[in-house]
Amino acid sequence: MFATEAALGVHPSATYKFIIITCPVGAYYNKPLKLKVETHYTRAAQGGVGFSKNAGNYALSLYPTRLANDEGFDQLIWTDAKEHKYIEEAGTANLVFRIGDTIITPHDDTILHGVTRRTIIELAQHWGYKAEQRHVSVQELIDGIKEGIVTDAFAAGTAATLTPISTIGFNGELYELPAVENREFSNKVLSYLNDLRYGKIEDPFGWNLIV
Repeated sequence: MFATEAALGVHPSATYKFIIITCPVGAYYNKPLKLKVETHYTRAAQGGVGFSKNAGNYALSLYPTRLANDEGFDQLIWTDAKEHKYIEEAGTANLVFRIGDTIITPHDDTILHGVTRRTIIELAQHWGYKAEQRHVSVQELIDGIKEGIVTDAFAAGTAATLTPISTIGFNGELYELPAVENREFSNKVLSYLNDLRYGKIEDPFGWNLIV
């Protein structure tokens, strides 16, 4: 959706155009992700529109992401604007972790309220997993990786679908996550969602719309 009013000046447009484009696409990511925790630049701040699919949110991320790419990372893990202490999301997707026996995804008004993220939480609860939407500090994640209790980590979104995270960089150190083939939860979710999309299994949630 974009403004279409034929006018100059700074004000909300009186007219807009809403377009839906459908086309076949390949995988957004074709390998597990190597992500860097961003502790300087900010994607979105409290009181803004970080929760929405807003072009400005992506514009702010382009330069810092290029810097991370130059260091060998695929994307960034954005942190809160105030302290750079709490994890928010990746540049193109929400983040989900399994810490201990709990499926956890960061939740705040600065984080995109993703449909895929919500779907995963609903599935986790439906399958009997403990699931939480809460603040996750960078330190909690790093400590959990060191202790071996972070057994799953992935990006989730419309484009990314579900993409595993292999490595997290923080303060000059690299932290490796468990082998993708050993991740029980994310592999189960990905298989289920793929089967659901292709109509191979029943859709008890009513998520699919036949057009």
